[in-house]
Amino acid sequence: MQIENRTRLVAAGVERVDFFSDELITAQTSDGRMHIKGEGLYIENLNAETGELLVKGRVIALSYDDGVKPASVLGRIFK
Repeated sequence: MQIENRTRLVAAGVERVDFFSDELITAQTSDGRMHIKGEGLYIENLNAETGELLVKGRVIALSYDDGVKPASVLGRIFK
């Protein structure tokens, strides 16, 4: 992952893009789901063969989740 001057983001291991708008891009990666929040975001390039994603715009936040849903209260009690 590379972020240059908060205006250019290059990510590797991207399997697919699930959602995109000028404020949020959500992509599935080999390490989990990635969320890119910002302003004026756009996908300049997504290479399906190499898994490289190039995003331009103002990057404000970047987060990951591993796709594991938290267990319900009953699920934790009866574990």
